[in-house]
Amino acid sequence: MKLKKNDIILIIVVLIIGIVAGLYILLNKKSGGKAVLKYGNNLSLDIDLSKDREIDLESNGIKIHLDIKNGAIAFIHSECPDHICERFGYIKNVGESAICLPAQASVTIVK
Repeated sequence: MKLKKNDIILIIVVLIIGIVAGLYILLNKKSGGKAVLKYGNNLSLDIDLSKDREIDLESNGIKIHLDIKNGAIAFIHSECPDHICERFGYIKNVGESAICLPAQASVTIVK
């Protein structure tokens, strides 16, 4: 099959749009300085990400352990049966979140 001139132009335009969109998304990721932890019965905790530390708490009868370092936060250990929350790893960009469903706990990065 032979490509026509208009097909080649269309392919080039689509590639350029994809590259520009990818660069825009990559360059506009902003690290947050604060995280909001929601847990238990509508409890909430604002966490400053500029200070490295560890947080241990209980939510919905499940003990969870959070680690804050280098402006990022992660579920390090949870006594929940599936441990999916631990697989999120460290999050640090505005809008990212990690959730532990059995413990009914979530961490979201905010400005």
